[in-house]
Amino acid sequence: MPERTRPKPKNRFEQAYWDALARHQLSLQRCKGCGFVRHPPGEFCPECWSGEFEWQPLSGTGSIVSIIWYMKSLDARFPEVPYNVALVRLTEGPALISNVVGSAFGEINIGDPVRARYCDETDFTALLFEKGSAG
Repeated sequence: MPERTRPKPKNRFEQAYWDALARHQLSLQRCKGCGFVRHPPGEFCPECWSGEFEWQPLSGTGSIVSIIWYMKSLDARFPEVPYNVALVRLTEGPALISNVVGSAFGEINIGDPVRARYCDETDFTALLFEKGSAG
């Protein structure tokens, strides 16, 4: 798979997310006021508006909510097709957009369980998913 581009943090809270991924750990903000686990990270809880939070390590498991397969490359860095982009609902609640790797077209479906797979790039770690439950 080609080298991915290092993401640019959108706010001052995102660095902790990327630091956890570098340790091969998925961690997201959990509100101390209501317990809501959120992504993307931010200053206030979107449920209760509390500014109190902690970083919670998560299981890295979830299920596919939506998936699209690209049959033609739209980016020269990703010439191999087909490839997918999936919306994954984590066991703890939040949904993340990523790729499901290790499965061919037609081998994954909405509702399938997935688990985190960490891909170390040159200067950051990408969060991908692969089919399968926690193991």
